[in-house]
Amino acid sequence: MVTDEKISNAALARYHLGSVLIWLGVTVWLPFIGLRLVGEKPSLFWFLPFHLIGVIGGARLRTYARKELGITPVKKSLLQILGHGMIILGILVWTPYFYLKIVQQPVEVMNYLPYHLTGVFWGIVLILINTINSRKEAVTKGEDST
Repeated sequence: MVTDEKISNAALARYHLGSVLIWLGVTVWLPFIGLRLVGEKPSLFWFLPFHLIGVIGGARLRTYARKELGITPVKKSLLQILGHGMIILGILVWTPYFYLKIVQQPVEVMNYLPYHLTGVFWGIVLILINTINSRKEAVTKGEDST
C-alpha cells in the first residue's frame, strides 16, 4: 500500500537526485577546463550534452519534487529576479557562438566561456544572498511570534 510517507520519501529522494544531477552537470566541465589548461583543444560537443542533461534534468527533477512535496513557490524578490536574469544572460552569451558555428565561421570557445561563467556565477551568488536573507527573516519572524 502506498502511504503519504512513502510518497514524501520518494519526492525527497527525487529532489536530492536532482541536486546531484545539477552538480554532475556542472562538474563535467572540470576535465574540459583541465585539458584546455594543458594546451589541448577538446571538442565542446563531447561535454555539452552531459552538462545540459545534468543541469536541465536535475532542475526538472527538483521542480517536480517540490510540487509533490507541496512546497509552494514564494513571491520572488528583486534579488532573486536579478539572479535569474543574470543566469539567463549568462546562457544567452552562447547564442552568437552557436550562430557562428552554424555558419561555419571560426570561433573560439574561450571568447564566450568567461562571460557565461561570470553571468551564471554572479546570478547564483545573488540567489544565495536572497536565500540567506529569507532564512534570516524567517528566523526573526519565528522569534517575534513566540
